[in-house]
Amino acid sequence: MQNNQQGFTLIELVTVIILLGILSAFAISRFPSSQSYSTTIIKNQLLASARLAQQTSLSRASSAENVTLTVSEISGEWHLDVEGGSGITFSAQVERGSEQVRFGTNLSATCSALTAAPFTLTFDGDGNQIPFQSLRICVDSVTDLELCISPSGYAYEGSCIP
Repeated sequence: MQNNQQGFTLIELVTVIILLGILSAFAISRFPSSQSYSTTIIKNQLLASARLAQQTSLSRASSAENVTLTVSEISGEWHLDVEGGSGITFSAQVERGSEQVRFGTNLSATCSALTAAPFTLTFDGDGNQIPFQSLRICVDSVTDLELCISPSGYAYEGSCIP
């Protein structure tokens, strides 16, 4: 009677476990940190709120009625409130994390040289930003993410075009 045993040797098993450990350590380092996610969420929410404020101002029956977007920090959260003549029409809260939101009209300055939030954007009944000039918004993090709101009120991601 023959005894045929099949399987892996202890050396083969240890080698595979070591290789899996090396590969998993490399793979985990390739995942982005949660910091980059929260920065992107804040940037996207700012962009969406600015666009909503402009669209709300364009949809008003009376062009004399302004719409404002207020960005403020309350209890470790960013509060984004779009408000028309009839009160708040939209409100969002985003966890702050370690990001700093800065804004200004200087298109060539570094993000850290801009003014820190809170700030208010005002749109007239034609959707134009008041005052009629480009506004640069930076979300400070490991890499600065920039938004621009043109004088015509259009909000887009990226550096402002002079």
